[in-house]
Amino acid sequence: MHYYKRNIGDYHKKAGRLSILQHGAYTLLIDACYDREVFPTMEDAIDWVWASSEAEVDAVKFVLKKFFIEDGGVYIQSRIQEDLDKYHANALTNKRIAIEREKKKKQTKGKVGSTKREQTVNEKVNSSNEAPPNQEPLTKNQEPLTKNQLSNTSAKANNDILEVFNYWKEVMKKNNSSILNAKRTKALKDRFKEGYTVEQIKMAIVGCSMTPHNMGQNNNGKKYDDLELICRDGVQVERFANNAQQQAPERYGQHVSKTLDALNNMEWDDD
Repeated sequence: MHYYKRNIGDYHKKAGRLSILQHGAYTLLIDACYDREVFPTMEDAIDWVWASSEAEVDAVKFVLKKFFIEDGGVYIQSRIQEDLDKYHANALTNKRIAIEREKKKKQTKGKVGSTKREQTVNEKVNSSNEAPPNQEPLTKNQEPLTKNQLSNTSAKANNDILEVFNYWKEVMKKNNSSILNAKRTKALKDRFKEGYTVEQIKMAIVGCSMTPHNMGQNNNGKKYDDLELICRDGVQVERFANNAQQQAPERYGQHVSKTLDALNNMEWDDD
């Protein structure tokens, strides 16, 4: 998401007492969260804003503790989360509108062909590449698909998502009240787009189930085992997969090692 509304008055009402260095850290961190569409750990935040000196790192830590809520090692801000949820909801609506309009065009084209009426010069030519109404800019994770690609990949993608979701419910002993909501679906889709496989994510689920802190052995006794958290970004997937390797090397060690070797050889975009 490369665009968001910035309310200057609201910002200065809440953050007007920050130092210049803290203002810089906060502004860069907000931009990074919107751009990446995920929230950071403490280490991620320091890396995202390129903090190098002790004073810069302290500024990042201060901003995280002041304006974000820590949840399972990840720092979340409700205002940004609301904007991202709204953005994704609008994207789904625009996609539905585009599909319905394309279907209507095909129906209309069929009717015109049946009457054998030739198109006049003044008639507007239909374009299958016309953009949906009020479409916001594509994020870096939304590469345009052709119709053939979409029809060939959507069924497999849906099957992979359901397979991982059901596996997560089984491992974490979730009941039928757990649903495949938008956040969980998006997290899985994003990881698949980055090249992670079903088996890699399953290993991450197992690794999370072997992590005491995430399973409730922490100060507040709360579990941090949600599928969206496990798949929030590639760092999370690899971290939990490593846990599976360390806790059960006889079962997962060799497979995880091969996975990490493959990931290290992947070519990543500079942005």
